Amino acid sequence: MKDLTPDRLEKLVNSPADSFGVTHLELFYNKKEDRLYCILEAPNEESIWRHHENAGLKCEFITQVQQIKTDKLLKTEKLQILGEMSSRISHDLRNPLSVIRNSIDIMNMRWKDSIDKEMMEYLTKMSRALSSINIMIEDIVNFARTQSLRLENNSLLLVIHRTIDTVHIPKNIKMKIPQNDVMFEFDSAKMEVLFNNLITNAIHAIGDKDGEIIIKFNEGYAEDKVEIQVQDSGPGIPDDLLPRIFEPLFTTKQYGTGLGLPSCKNIIEQHSGTISITNNPTTVMLVLPRHLGLLSKLDPKVNQ
Repeated sequence: MKDLTPDRLEKLVNSPADSFGVTHLELFYNKKEDRLYCILEAPNEESIWRHHENAGLKCEFITQVQQIKTDKLLKTEKLQILGEMSSRISHDLRNPLSVIRNSIDIMNMRWKDSIDKEMMEYLTKMSRALSSINIMIEDIVNFARTQSLRLENNSLLLVIHRTIDTVHIPKNIKMKIPQNDVMFEFDSAKMEVLFNNLITNAIHAIGDKDGEIIIKFNEGYAEDKVEIQVQDSGPGIPDDLLPRIFEPLFTTKQYGTGLGLPSCKNIIEQHSGTISITNNPTTVMLVLPRHLGLLSKLDPKVNQ
């Protein structure tokens, strides 16, 4: 065991399959027994013996087990599924959405003078909803890739109003939004996607029962930060599931994609903020810097 330095062990685990087709998935050292246990992926036992001999290691025994999926392997599989799913979503949705978008544009051009104010408001809401859908598709397609932000000094209250306009709020649910506004630098399009996800999740959590969704701004949280809370009166998230809610493709919904909250996390982290969820009542806590533009100049990685 003396010649098994940490560097050599790390090289074994992180190396691709060798000439015998053997890949190290994990290594475990039992200090009490002074024995190293390996989890390998190999075509047969002979390849394992030859692999160890070639590496200058002594293999005492081999036990064949069903494939053990490590966290790294599971994450890789999830990202592969995500890539396949995003391709299908992109292909299946972009064409009909383009038709809807073109139809709205044509209506605006041809009948702009004859369309009444109420109808114009509906067309505007449809346009915003289509924009949100397109952004969501982009978030799915580019989920594993960080996108640059379009930073401007925006009204957070205006973003909330625009989001609510694109979400169907059931009659059994009351929405309570802040009276005060907060102005700071953020990407308004991405924030609309974020609040759309959070409000939609809250609606699903409340279900058919009477309930309420409360959005709060806490300007006094810190001089250079903004705190936002989104609360709902739903039953809450089981404690054993809380640690997993930001995992891609993990969902408790029958028809959910498992990308809503992970997308929210990506958006918040792009803004150099934090997101967390607690129960009693279910509360999503967002903390964002006020001057992200200045921060991105100091640290170029912020806006990559």
